[in-house]
Formats: sequence, C-alpha cells, structure tokens
Amino acid sequence: MALVDGGRLVARALRAHGVQHIFTLSGGHIASIYEGCLHEGIGIVDTRHEQAAAHMAEGWARVTGKPGVAVVTAGPGVTDAITGIANAWDSASPIVVLGGHSPLAHYERGAMQELDQLGMMGTVTKWARACYQTARLPEYVATAFRHAASGRPGPVYLEVPQDVLDGRLDESEVEPETGQPGLVGCPAGEPAAVERAVAALKDSKKPVVVAGSGVRWSGASEALGALAEAMHLPVVLVSMGRGCMPEDHPLCFGPTRVGLRQADVILVVGTRLNHSLAYGGPSLFNADATIIQLDIEASEIGHNRGAHVGIAGDAASVLGQMVELARGLPVPEERRAWVQSLQDYAEGRRRRQDALAQSSDVPIHPLRLCAEIRSVLERDAIVVLDGGEISAWGASALRAYQAGHWLDNLPGGYLGPGLPFALAAKLACPDKQVLLLIGDGSFGLNAMEFDTAVRFKLPIVAVIGNDGAWGMIKHAQEAIYGPGRTPATELRVTRYERIVTVLGGHGEWVERPEDMRPALARAFASGLPACVNVATDPRVSPFFRASA
Repeated sequence: MALVDGGRLVARALRAHGVQHIFTLSGGHIASIYEGCLHEGIGIVDTRHEQAAAHMAEGWARVTGKPGVAVVTAGPGVTDAITGIANAWDSASPIVVLGGHSPLAHYERGAMQELDQLGMMGTVTKWARACYQTARLPEYVATAFRHAASGRPGPVYLEVPQDVLDGRLDESEVEPETGQPGLVGCPAGEPAAVERAVAALKDSKKPVVVAGSGVRWSGASEALGALAEAMHLPVVLVSMGRGCMPEDHPLCFGPTRVGLRQADVILVVGTRLNHSLAYGGPSLFNADATIIQLDIEASEIGHNRGAHVGIAGDAASVLGQMVELARGLPVPEERRAWVQSLQDYAEGRRRRQDALAQSSDVPIHPLRLCAEIRSVLERDAIVVLDGGEISAWGASALRAYQAGHWLDNLPGGYLGPGLPFALAAKLACPDKQVLLLIGDGSFGLNAMEFDTAVRFKLPIVAVIGNDGAWGMIKHAQEAIYGPGRTPATELRVTRYERIVTVLGGHGEWVERPEDMRPALARAFASGLPACVNVATDPRVSPFFRASA
C-alpha cells in the first residue's frame, strides 16, 4: 500500500468532519498539515496574527453552528492564539486548535520555540492533549471534535510534534477514527422537572424568558418561538441568543432586560447567570421570582443564583418537551396585560432613542450613526460588534433576525475579535452583507486583518466609531476621579480608513451626519473590503453622564 504522512492524515480527518477552511499563520512546524489540506481540498486562510486565526475559527463556528479550526505553529504561534482561544472559552464556542511543537527527539533539549504549551492550554480549553504517534492522528482529531461540540461547547487543543506530523507510514498501519463524525447527543430533560417548569409558567402572571447562546448552539430557535407563542411569553435575548427569535416579533424584546425586576417566573435558557445577569451590582431579577433554569451543563444550574426548577438537557430537546405540554393551555388575561405593558415600555424607549438618532450634532452622536447603519442593512445582514461604548450603543440600536447573524464580544468583553469575526462571517456567507461596528481602540488590535480581507476578497464593511479615546475607561475615570484625570485613555482622531485604502480596500472619512448614508452605500457598492471612519461625539456615553 502507499505511504502517507501525518499532515495528510490530519487533513483527511478534518475533511471527514466537514471542515472547509482552516485559519492559520504559517510556520515550519505545521507545514505538512498545509500540504495535506492542499491534497484534500481544504481552504487555507492565512491571517496576519494567530490571535486573528483563533478569532476567525470562532467566528466561523458562531455563523455556521459548526466547529471552526485554527492551526498555529509552535511557541509564539500558540501563545499568540491564547486570547482568541480564551474568548471562545468564555463564549462556549466550539473551536478546534491544532498546535505544532518541536520534534519529540528534541524534547527538553532547548529546541527552538519549545514551551509547555499543554500546560498553558489546559486553563482555557475543555480538552488539551498531544498525539505522539502518527498512526493515531485520525483518532485524536475525531476525539477533539467530539469534545468541542458535545455538552456545553468550547475550544479544544490538540498538539502534534513536528516529527509526528512529518512521519510516514503504510496506509495499513493507520488506526481508524473512533466514533461517528458529527454525532453529538441531544439529551432531553427529566420529565417531572419539565412538567414542573410548564406548571410554573402556566400559573404565572408576569413571566419572562431569558434565552442565550445555548439556544444558538442547540438549534433551538424554532422551539423557543413555539413556546413563546403557545404560552404568550415575553423573550429577552442575550449573547448569541440574539437573532434566535426575530427582534421585530411582538414577543421578542431583544437585549432589553424588560420586566426582570417585576417578573414572578423567569425561565433562563442556555445562558450563564454571570455578571451581566446575576451578580456584580443590583440583581436584575426579582428576588421573589421563581427561577427555572435550563442548561446543557448541569453544574451551571444554580450557579450565582438558586434555581427553583433545574433542568439539565439540550435546549432544543427540552423546549420541544415544554411545547408539547403547553399546547392548548389557556393564557391568563393578566399575562396579556403584562406583555402589553412591556411592549409599551419598549416602544417608549425606542422613541427616546429616536430623538438622539435624529441628532444633527457634529461630532456625530453614536445613535445617529447606528440609525444610518440600520437604514442600509438588509434583513439578513450579519452584524458584528467590537469595542466598549460603541458596542453598547450598537447593541441597543441595531437588530438581528436570524440565528448566527449577531456576533459581539460578549460575555467576556474581549477586544479585537470583530474584524476576524466579520471575515469569517463573509467567508461562510458570501452573499450576505456583513457589517462590523467597531471602536477606534479595538480597531488597532487586528487592523492588519484588512490585508487578509483584501487577499481573500472578503468585502465586509467596517464602521469605526472614532472618538479619539478608550471611551469606556476615560468616562469611568472622569466619573470617579474628575475631569482631566484620564491617563492612558487618550488616542487621536486618526484617519484609519487610509490604512485600508493603502492595503487595497475602500476607505471613507465622515464628519457630518448627512454624509454617513452615502458613504455607507458607496462602501457596500465598492465590492471591496471597506472602512467608513466616523468622527463621533467623545462626550456622550451609554453608561455615564456626559462630561463637560
């Protein structure tokens, strides 16, 4: 039989798991994987920084619902990727990271770029292992995918020394993959617990559903909408839950935390009770509310806030069980009045925002910027947010209508994933608009990925909210220490769009509100990776009162 090397075996295993692209930055330790990908027809997208490669793998996962793959070289290649992997860890996004390492024969001899990579990766991954036998590479790759996608998803790391990748053996010596590619369990909830949950919702007068990323990963959008409509439940969406129910649905309130302090029953589906919901300040939940928590990870139930009814299971499976029990149940009139009151509140909030969204002030108010963005976006556009205050403005003013069409930097608040997310989204959905709203500070972290965008012909549109500062930190410093005491927060109102034009993209500079819509239209029409750099008002903040 023919000889085959480790890189070809890795590529075959990736193809068996439906991988279309790997995201990488070149390195000698991983060259044989590239050669294998060329043989197997897998696209190789090389970035300008390994952090961006890991972020692109996560962006691919968020949009497609399937694990993304990053391949990084030894030493600094692995360390550069850690921030992107940590973001996926915090977001529970399934990515598979393949890392090179110095040859086994050189272990602990001071080989170039030799580090304890497994030790580092073990802190930010679900599973981290090394494969030391060429024949077992297909088995290890298959295991990595199962760990990434099963239970609560997350990043995994597989390390392969260079001589294992370069090793050649007869095809008959290759150990077959174990398990079935793509097979992930979808456990149902314990029936008695599901019945208690439906009973609590049936009797509630002021229920609220909080739905998060678990709805996205389980493909539970349809079941979520069916339960909301069957029981007339208002739904709040957080993190990747946004888009899992169209945000113009009368029962969907997007990210607006409506009613949580008054609700008598709160159903939490597929989201951690972390700083954004359960602690870190006054609780958003009514202290007397009955809490129903549904999560694929049983250890999350009751974390930071006790649950009266806990259901461990897959969101789509359990919500489907609940729908079956809820069909035909009467809806109390008090609940209809409750939902109407929330709709009235949300409409009043929108009207207050609209006043700022129509502002003709110069510099431009961020809500006016968001209004102009909304005017040019198609319904199936993919929206990406990256930054501090500009992300908060965008989160409140922009909308999502489909699962996987909203990508932000929450819950961890990591800066820098926006441009790589946007590029991965465009690669996955080339026929859809991809709009990135990003702060000028965040733009600096991975700005050179516009070179990647140009080389791979990925015509995304990035809009920079440029206030010449790390605005969230600056405004916090002013609020705590007083005006003028804002060290390490001052940037410049820089013409970043010129970087993009030099790299071969399209650039626009905007200072006046009336110029924004034409600039955005030209950016989308250019067919090139584009940057619209907008001078925004540095005095306004979604978190703090305007500074003097």
